[in-house]
Amino acid sequence: MRLSKIVKKAEAAGQAGERLTDEQVRELQGVLLKILDDTVEICEKYHLTYILIGGTAIGALRHEGFIPWDDDIDIAMPHRDYNKFVKIVRSKYRDTYSVIHPKDKNNYGRIIPKIRLNGTTYQTILEKDLDDPGIFIDIYLIENVFQNKALRSVQGFVDLAFGLLLSCRRIYAGRDFYSQYYRGFSKDAVEFRIRKAIGFLISFASLNTWARWTDFWYSICRDRNSEYVSIPSDDYHFFGEMYKREDLLNTKEVPFEGRKLTVSRNCEEYLTRRYGNYMEIPPEDKRERCRYLQYDMGIYGKGDKEA
Repeated sequence: MRLSKIVKKAEAAGQAGERLTDEQVRELQGVLLKILDDTVEICEKYHLTYILIGGTAIGALRHEGFIPWDDDIDIAMPHRDYNKFVKIVRSKYRDTYSVIHPKDKNNYGRIIPKIRLNGTTYQTILEKDLDDPGIFIDIYLIENVFQNKALRSVQGFVDLAFGLLLSCRRIYAGRDFYSQYYRGFSKDAVEFRIRKAIGFLISFASLNTWARWTDFWYSICRDRNSEYVSIPSDDYHFFGEMYKREDLLNTKEVPFEGRKLTVSRNCEEYLTRRYGNYMEIPPEDKRERCRYLQYDMGIYGKGDKEA
């Protein structure tokens, strides 16, 4: 089980942090929109590809905006476009934004880049180790996949191995803090102890080093014309997140909070494959809403609180 999933279980059980109110969620969504608007502006200006994915794509198709209780935004970019994007942000927008990049010396073990708004704070359990937990959006990296089936299989299994080892190394690094959230989940606690033990065995290399190694292997294929691409850092990993390039990277516009944003051409198929009947609104007790340790909207809102 991923660390994020056990933390969500702990949040649902009321063991982790304080729940956002409806007003705070709306306030947070307004700040997230600012980050998204600036991100889209950069992509359009410099001809970079991005797509809405996950719950953000569900919100676009089902609500023409945010899922009302959602507190994050997920987008995806081809790795090559993301590399250009991060250089632009750091050279032209560094006063407004910072970026966590897998290749950075201090990446906190993150393989999913984040663009963070300076002067804000939104710290959930999963951001506990960040020095500067600003409000952010996640940018999932779309990777090329080898055309040769044998190489593709090797690529996939090596990616899975590195993803697992990075997760174990991260659990070991935060073992004292995260262990409290496994109490009461006996089955998950066993897996936690196993992953912590693996993390100890590979602790000869730092968490940041493992993140850089994982990023290297995720992006090992340089064939930008391959038939398939994958988002190996997403929930279903390399094989479960593999798509035909023409389906994922050919885009169309959809409405989102009064804007026109892009999703993959096969977005409906993508969402059905991942979530089933994504157009059905879940009952209230099934709606995920993160809890926070502290938040501060800075000049962008009224929130200033610590759980």
